[in-house]
Amino acid sequence: MHTPWFFVSYAPTPPSAGETDDGRPEADKSVREFYEDLLGEVRELSGTLAPRSVGHLDAADRGGARSVRALHDCHVFVPVITRRYFTDVYCGRQWHALTHRARRGTLVPALWTPVPTTARPVPVDLTLPVPAPPAEPVPVDGEALKDYAKGGLYGLRADTEHPEYYDQCVRRIAQRVVQAVRRAPEPRPNSVEFTDLDDIPDAFAASSWHPLGIAVLAPDMNHLPPGRRDTKYGRGPRDWQPYSDGYGTPLAERTAELARNLGFAPEIRTYDQAEPVFLGHRETRSPWVLILDPWILRDPTALERVRAFDSCDLPWVSVLTPIADDPQTRQAADDLDRLLRAALPRRLSSSRPIQRGAMLGIDNSETFNARFMELADSAAQQYLNRVPLRSTTTRPSASAERPHAGDQEDRP
Repeated sequence: MHTPWFFVSYAPTPPSAGETDDGRPEADKSVREFYEDLLGEVRELSGTLAPRSVGHLDAADRGGARSVRALHDCHVFVPVITRRYFTDVYCGRQWHALTHRARRGTLVPALWTPVPTTARPVPVDLTLPVPAPPAEPVPVDGEALKDYAKGGLYGLRADTEHPEYYDQCVRRIAQRVVQAVRRAPEPRPNSVEFTDLDDIPDAFAASSWHPLGIAVLAPDMNHLPPGRRDTKYGRGPRDWQPYSDGYGTPLAERTAELARNLGFAPEIRTYDQAEPVFLGHRETRSPWVLILDPWILRDPTALERVRAFDSCDLPWVSVLTPIADDPQTRQAADDLDRLLRAALPRRLSSSRPIQRGAMLGIDNSETFNARFMELADSAAQQYLNRVPLRSTTTRPSASAERPHAGDQEDRP
């Protein structure tokens, strides 16, 4: 039996109502076509080195003996990434098996459709693979890179104006596969580490939620800025309720619930508690969202504290500024805007439009919820980018011998 160079793992689309399914689902047509395209590119880039059995598509024999053997022996694991991928038990077992093999393999993820950071139970780099030096990367158009990140291979396949974008990205993935194969050791004859995927844990089910810090900088009833009415405040900063939308729950608590719905494990903190992390006095262990009441900036001390925060380069902290819906706040709109611009000059000058808009004011709870979902995910991605990515399923005692989703040498 020939050892496959690469193993394509994917989560098949569930059968529609009325369709029969005998437990051996056929590959989705579009994924099958991608597999054939990748197969052709790998064969072309490798020239005469390509064996007859270059790849294996996990399809009809899903979980069967042939598929398990291919997973056991392959050099490269190519997961076709979608939201469904991280909820599929067989995909989770395949991921665990590959990352726990004694013989090193390489993960080369292929982004099929976009997946928010919070929907990824293991850290994984979803940018288009780049070959390790000294290899020269296969040329890919700049717009193709943007479209790949935005819509994945599935989106590129639907682009009839630029079909070459899809071809370029598939060829780049194939280049990374061929490079990894040429560096990989051959499996030992008759070596067997696992024979049944049903006995292997689901890597995704065992993973913990992403932590998220939620810091609140707002007055309380006993420490209000001069002239500010107390109708929006409570006993502490966490009791602040800027919106009169009938919920009767502090914004911080509602934000934490929203975070849990997104797959985060939130922890609410006051700004005083979070400030040592924001100023670099203590290492962060999570991304953060800072919820800021602009009224507090009328206190010169608070204004200077926020300016000190702004001077630090903290891409893993997103700032949202709810604008209360009471008449006094509406009357003070210009002054509050001036204070916000004075407190956050660096961020306002260097951020994306959606980030600037969130910092300069969100005037209703519906918009706040939408902005929080986008910016919490952005903070999480920035946090993951600042530390070495690794599969959380890897056994610590042998981490140097296991494939990591973000290895420097084998970075996808």
